[in-house]
Amino acid sequence: MLKRNVKFILFALGLFFSFSFAANASSVNGLFHHAGDPVAGNPNGKITIVEFFDYQCSHCVSMARVINSIIKANPDVRVVFKDFPIRGPVSEFAARAAIAANKQGKYYEFSHGLLATTLSLTDDTVLDIAKNTGLDINRLKKDMNGSAVNSEIKSTYSLAQDFKITGTPAFFIGKTNAKNSDSVNFVLGEMSQGELQDAIDKAKS
Repeated sequence: MLKRNVKFILFALGLFFSFSFAANASSVNGLFHHAGDPVAGNPNGKITIVEFFDYQCSHCVSMARVINSIIKANPDVRVVFKDFPIRGPVSEFAARAAIAANKQGKYYEFSHGLLATTLSLTDDTVLDIAKNTGLDINRLKKDMNGSAVNSEIKSTYSLAQDFKITGTPAFFIGKTNAKNSDSVNFVLGEMSQGELQDAIDKAKS
């Protein structure tokens, strides 16, 4: 009961807490329109969900199914993924592999596979899932340690620091064309599909 109440309080506080971007217009642009970020759903959707997540976070694993359902139910929503590996070397290995997979056009399929697996994540497991997803493993390994992946991870950490994000999952939800005069809702923690849908509907109003 206490766990549920804490979750509700976090959700309520997050849903109604808005970040004003008047002082730093580049922040919302970095959240919603960073060039290297993987995007799922409708790339031209009018509402954007940004998720900071880690592949070894159990709440992020649960959210993978919710995000998939939200994408199917909302044709006007785009989802931006911020790989935020904060749970050790395997998390970083998985994040690097996923970002590198984006270069082969298979980010969402591969990322979802990492989150959906029932196996413990190891470097070998990550590469096995990559192979089963149809990725070019040699190219993947090369790209994982390339400057583009390094830059993407560095950018995500920088944004997380700007917004004082220390845990996952963390969500930002708002109009895709949000600028410094708009507001973006922040929600920390796992949500049900209904709770995330409510946040989307609120962003539309």
